[in-house]
Amino acid sequence: MMYSLNVNSVRGLLKKRGKNALKVVDLPRYTHDHLGLMALNLSADLLKGMGRSQIEKIRDSGDKVGCTCLLLSEPEPLDMASPKADKGEQAIDRMTRVIKAGSVLGCNAVSLSIPGRDSDEAFENTIERMKQVLEVADSIDINVLIAPTAGMTQDPERVTELVKAIGGFRIGTLPDFQAAAESGDPVHYLRRLTPYATVVNASTLAFEEGEPPDEVLEKAEGISGLDALAAELESMDDAPPPVHVGYDLEPLVGAIKAVGFDGNIALDYRGDGDGTLGVLQSKEAIEAALVSLAES
Repeated sequence: MMYSLNVNSVRGLLKKRGKNALKVVDLPRYTHDHLGLMALNLSADLLKGMGRSQIEKIRDSGDKVGCTCLLLSEPEPLDMASPKADKGEQAIDRMTRVIKAGSVLGCNAVSLSIPGRDSDEAFENTIERMKQVLEVADSIDINVLIAPTAGMTQDPERVTELVKAIGGFRIGTLPDFQAAAESGDPVHYLRRLTPYATVVNASTLAFEEGEPPDEVLEKAEGISGLDALAAELESMDDAPPPVHVGYDLEPLVGAIKAVGFDGNIALDYRGDGDGTLGVLQSKEAIEAALVSLAES
């Protein structure tokens, strides 16, 4: 498995002004230099108003530092299931543009969510329109991933049924940890969707730092200067991994591992505070879960 940054985690950095301002074109370097990651996933709304040359600059920036864009996500739900032909055409057109932008970025996948109540008509409309989308994706060798959302694609069984009905090698899923936790049966949710995934969105909400062992804390008492600094660094090294608040990560990591997932884990911190720190904590917690699973 490899790790990538879901750029939504650090969107706050794009709002800064002055010398600390960060632009979208700077995201690959920031991801590489500050997070130690070799890949990122972008949201399509961050490309608003950009032409082809500007999108190419993002790709070139990533190539220069060794941090590529793997996934371009459409953040707005697209009404592929609508009974209205014009809305369906708008959805197809929008996804076609996302696919082409993803290709310019050098992505190997794009994603979308499909809202709407479940019905036979909605299901058939979605199949027909997604097949048109897949024709475009297949022509430029890019995968299309369905991110489950409320409605027709909320049930993992229905999502897998939809993927099979659309057919082809380019259609897949984009499972999400938070959505899995909210499903009521997160392990089943991930076991059903992950076999069709090239990316799993490892969304996290908050962390509590583990306390260093008592013997390390006792050693740090009553010392100062360089000795105190050394003791502080030792306490950081010996501290247990951060504990995720909201849901247990280990069963979720175990579920994707159990089905042989070996793709891209997108680190997506959704909590308060420093997004960069949240991403680093997410990676540390997931790696600790993998170690724990290997030892159990």
